[in-house]
Amino acid sequence: MAQGFWFSLVVTRRKLRLVGIALAAILFLLLGMAVSNMIIRRVYGVKPGVKLAGHDVGGMLRSELYDTILKLSAAATVEARNASYDWQNGLISPEQVGQVIDINATIDLVMKASADALLDLVAVPVLPSITQANFTPYYRGPADQPLVSLMINVDWGNEVIPEMLEVFRRYNVVTTWFLTGTWAEKYPDLAAAIAMDGHEIGNHGGWHALPSEMTREQIQDLILTGEDKIMDITGQKPMLFAPPAGDFNKQTVAVAAELGYKTILWTIDTVDWQRPAPTVIIDRVVTRIQNGALVLMHPTEPTLQALPLIIEQLQKRGYSIVPVSQILNQ
Repeated sequence: MAQGFWFSLVVTRRKLRLVGIALAAILFLLLGMAVSNMIIRRVYGVKPGVKLAGHDVGGMLRSELYDTILKLSAAATVEARNASYDWQNGLISPEQVGQVIDINATIDLVMKASADALLDLVAVPVLPSITQANFTPYYRGPADQPLVSLMINVDWGNEVIPEMLEVFRRYNVVTTWFLTGTWAEKYPDLAAAIAMDGHEIGNHGGWHALPSEMTREQIQDLILTGEDKIMDITGQKPMLFAPPAGDFNKQTVAVAAELGYKTILWTIDTVDWQRPAPTVIIDRVVTRIQNGALVLMHPTEPTLQALPLIIEQLQKRGYSIVPVSQILNQ
């Protein structure tokens, strides 16, 4: 009995010693891991005391920071909202600029920050496609730069268009052509050639009509019919609308704006559809030219003859001839 008892006691003590050794080893391992983790965070993690949008992110590793920023970005994201027209009251609701958080850029910012830095999320603005400006027709672009556009409205005059394109190529000029859908459909090769030369394509309506005499639905049909035909033939989605005959009212502009268009009129009208002498067209342009001017033309023989001298005179005076959208978006 006594021998069994002492033997059992010795075994128990050995087991306890082994357990103690194992526990000590585990504690040592855990302590080593903790120290190792501290070293890793110190070397590879965010500097101590760094705060991002009021949250302490000091010591975080890149993967942990990603998860944190992802959560913060949900609350910081703002949805963009287009301007809209209240048809009952005739009022315009302003647009709202949205924002999204650039997670990778924010991570890079935080990882490079010095200790105790106070940082904000890197926000990227999301611009609405329709603004209050869409609900007002454009007669001219900004006047702070010497940019002008020679706009050509096309519903007829196909005979001189190839030669007009050659003139523009010769002088390295790109501008805006407003086509009706019926014309583009009738002369698809010419419409495609205009686009292939790099010119901007605008919408002159599905057919030549008077928008001010149309209902809201009819104006939508006028614009969308033109858009569909122009896109099918040229591959460009027009974003600028030149009302046929320059005819419009507040409803015309509002419908165009709701469809994502800017309504374009003109600063200088050459009145070339009356086919005056080329010198008259030249004089109308050159004597009235100004920064941001939108010059209205049509494909007529006198316009073709006047074009080279107009371009030379404008370039000599320091003007750059560019598409309408480039003037409006500067």
